[in-house]
Amino acid sequence: MFKKSYIIIFNVFFLFLLLSVPSGFLSAQQDLFNVPAMNITKKGQNFVQEQIIFYPRQMQFDTTYMHGLGNNHEIGLSAYNYFLDTAPKKNSISDFTSSLGPYPAVNSNLQFVYQKKFEPSEYFHVSLGTKDGIASGPTPGSSTFANSNFVMTATEIKSLRTTLFLGSYFGNAAFYGHYNQRIFPGNEPSISKVGMMYGIEVEVVRDKLRVMCDLIAGVNALGVGVCGFSYHYNELYFISVGYQIPNPKDGTFNPHALLIELNAYF
Repeated sequence: MFKKSYIIIFNVFFLFLLLSVPSGFLSAQQDLFNVPAMNITKKGQNFVQEQIIFYPRQMQFDTTYMHGLGNNHEIGLSAYNYFLDTAPKKNSISDFTSSLGPYPAVNSNLQFVYQKKFEPSEYFHVSLGTKDGIASGPTPGSSTFANSNFVMTATEIKSLRTTLFLGSYFGNAAFYGHYNQRIFPGNEPSISKVGMMYGIEVEVVRDKLRVMCDLIAGVNALGVGVCGFSYHYNELYFISVGYQIPNPKDGTFNPHALLIELNAYF
């Protein structure tokens, strides 16, 4: 009961702030960590981000390329969920048992990305985006269509040099993950393919250092909260470092991890 009440209060609090506080915008990076920061790539400009997640037994690599089309449009490509094992291989019995539930499965994705930002007022912006492409399987014939979509809003509390983000997502299991087939019945939670996204960014040192946190709610391959900082060398190059915490009941998908993002405009 307490957890449900907390979630309701948290949603209402963010919605109230986003709709009631007038502001201007801080310039922000392409993403916070996982939640879109709604900074559309300028016309003719390119953006590249390499996200590396250090898990206890493996590393994950997520690569994003975006190109600005102008008029608050951008398109690009993303390659998500590519892993490198950093621990010794398991034996065949462990391999067999780990291929069954409740352990989740995620697919490597190669996707087309599109985002459009709307500016209904100086103080409130809305962004719509989609990622559509191929989720690879063990064989070419087993590859499937992967899809994720989002709606994001953002506003700034200018006096606090703080930007708040609130949005939602929906997609399919090829993108957000699924549980492997079980031999025996299990009680693992269902995969969240629809949910909420939250974020906050605070500019500590103007044009140099920002502290930020974001959260993708739900039990799925992206269901984590990340807090950390972003350091900007200049307007074109910056690095973000954060610590990833899995959502409740989501530890089998996303263990605690260190996350680093390398970002560049050119």
